[in-house]
Amino acid sequence: MDNSVGFFGVLGLVMLSTLFSIGGGNGQVAMIQGQWVSNGLLDPALFAWAFALGHFTPGPKVSFVTAIGYYMAGIPGALAAMIGIVIPTSVGASLASHWYQKFQRVINYVSISASMVIAGMMTTAAVGLALPLEPSWIELAGIALVTFLIVWRRPDPILIILGSGTVGAVVWFVEASL
Repeated sequence: MDNSVGFFGVLGLVMLSTLFSIGGGNGQVAMIQGQWVSNGLLDPALFAWAFALGHFTPGPKVSFVTAIGYYMAGIPGALAAMIGIVIPTSVGASLASHWYQKFQRVINYVSISASMVIAGMMTTAAVGLALPLEPSWIELAGIALVTFLIVWRRPDPILIILGSGTVGAVVWFVEASL
């Protein structure tokens, strides 16, 4: 836990990153990596752990930011992260709801290109998560295989989670017995 960031440091970064987040926390991933992981304030493995927990636990995927807030500044950091997510999201949703009908034509036009932006943000986040962990060529091959299977067969996400957990347990068992 790095208390040098503090409540307002967590609140400021999370609020700013929430403004750039489309589709469940992608903006937070890039900004947290750039500000805290790259600068050595947050261990890459701890960041990856929080990210995995946020995607594994029930609720919105952006919940990983609360764990990051906790790692950075304890309970006050977790509270700051929650506030930093809720305020911009609530204000943005209220404004979007209010102006939705007026901008319907613009929304229809922009939504096509927005999917490419979201895909790019997700790819950037995935690469940013993996590189600090220094995956081996076998792990990279596994990632490529899983990506191919997801695109080709579109399996249920629970099958991906269970399969990944099984592979991880087998690898851990084999490494522990050597």
